[in-house]
Amino acid sequence: MSRVNSIRLLGALAADRRGNITMLFAGGFVMLAGSAAFAVDTGSLYLEKRRLQGVADAAALSAANSEAAETAARSAISANKAGDTNIEQIERGSYSPDTSLAPDARFSPSGSDGNAVRLTIGRDVPLFFGKFLTGRPTARVSVRAVAARVDLASFSIGSRLASVGGGLPGQLLSSIAGTDLSINVMDAQGLVNADVDLLAFIDALRTQASLQGLTFGETLATNISLPKVLNALASTASGTSAQSALRAIAVKVPPVTVKLSQLIDLGPLSGETKVDPSRPIKADAYALVREVLETATGKRQLDLDLGANVPGVVSTKVTLAMGERPANSPWLAVAKDRGIKVRTAQTRLYVDARVGGSGLLSSTSVHLPIFVELANAEASLRSISCPTPSSATVSLDVTTAAGQVGLGDVDTAILGNFNAAITPRRTTLVKLLGLAEVTGVANVTLGGAGAQKATFTAQEIAAGTSHSVSTHDLTAGVAGSLVKGMDIQANALGIGVNLTPVTSAVGGLLQGVAVPIDSLLNDLTGLLGVNVGQADVRVNGLRCGKPILVG
Repeated sequence: MSRVNSIRLLGALAADRRGNITMLFAGGFVMLAGSAAFAVDTGSLYLEKRRLQGVADAAALSAANSEAAETAARSAISANKAGDTNIEQIERGSYSPDTSLAPDARFSPSGSDGNAVRLTIGRDVPLFFGKFLTGRPTARVSVRAVAARVDLASFSIGSRLASVGGGLPGQLLSSIAGTDLSINVMDAQGLVNADVDLLAFIDALRTQASLQGLTFGETLATNISLPKVLNALASTASGTSAQSALRAIAVKVPPVTVKLSQLIDLGPLSGETKVDPSRPIKADAYALVREVLETATGKRQLDLDLGANVPGVVSTKVTLAMGERPANSPWLAVAKDRGIKVRTAQTRLYVDARVGGSGLLSSTSVHLPIFVELANAEASLRSISCPTPSSATVSLDVTTAAGQVGLGDVDTAILGNFNAAITPRRTTLVKLLGLAEVTGVANVTLGGAGAQKATFTAQEIAAGTSHSVSTHDLTAGVAGSLVKGMDIQANALGIGVNLTPVTSAVGGLLQGVAVPIDSLLNDLTGLLGVNVGQADVRVNGLRCGKPILVG
């Protein structure tokens, strides 16, 4: 074909408009098919993601309300007919609503503890048209949900339901108050065994002090006279004996004021104004009165003359010194996490007893001075588990009151100076006719540096049961351990006689009174809210929250 003909044919072809629509449709069809594939598959993936988010939310809510988080999550997934959905990640931890934190930073994983669960689930979703473009038949869709409960537990340290005989409870309160409260034995024992609903007490306090309209927290932060505090306690304490004792105390205490926020931290309940009788926060009435009197009067060193009230003991004099509670450490707190610690005050106790002799020692008495020093004990909330109200548990981390116990002479004038160390000195246990004497000294250092876990069941919480966390340093009680480990020396003042029978008699006599002396020490320290080598803790109330979605 000539060059001219070729040019003519090309020109004719260029001028020919037949088939343009077919070519345009063929080219546009590819674009339409791609758009359709994108629209259909994108819509499908979007709808599936929304459906999965609902499943994830339900699963996270179930997991946050169960100890077995993963099992609860799988059950919720199955109940939502999403059995082919996989759990990609599930974490238990703590959620903080602090708005100063970025949303992703408000959840903190913490292993098995915590009040929140972060859950990620995923599923492979089939593609309709997209598989022709991507070469893959499915696309992965993953979603995340965070659910949290606001569980609350109230707990205290140095609070236990002691049971002591005689007039010791009333005598101790009288010494703290600085006046004779004249509490009879029956009323004092009733007070020891009584409980108070804390929020009901604060509500009564508002009435006594004409503070209607204030929140619970605002009421605690107000200076209120001591008689009004005790009358409010009397109106809410359990038992007529306790009520009688509290009214008797109220008319005899000095009219000083006290700010109860120094003792009680209501935490998340501070802003509330109404009492919920179905969810009480119980407090040990005697311990609460003791703490209120100490705070109001500021009396920290006491002298008690117990006479011969201890079996086998001729006379007993006791000196007590109580330090200040560490700053920002309440006696009782309401908490939802580990942020609040409750602590006891440092305590010193000196018992100067004389034991009646027998046999070789029948003509004299044996001197038995015992010194006890207890450092601060502390407790914090470890975890709350609320699968059901009846199976709920609360765990505390408890550090016992480390310190020392010793047998020997102590200068009671410096007992209240907690900045000065005290070491008991060798003491004269007994003198025989001025010709011989037996001396002794003993020391036991208590451990308790590490925290121990104490778990309370729902039944124990309802019953007001206390747990004693022990250092296990004393194998036979305080007096028994000291007498057993005592370094006894005999001096015949230059006369060559065998004093072995005398030292044996002294040791046997002291062993014989070790049990009643230990009973006295347990009663004293129990009423003070601490014990030798132990920290007594109590969960005063529990509120299981409902899980909510937080992210």
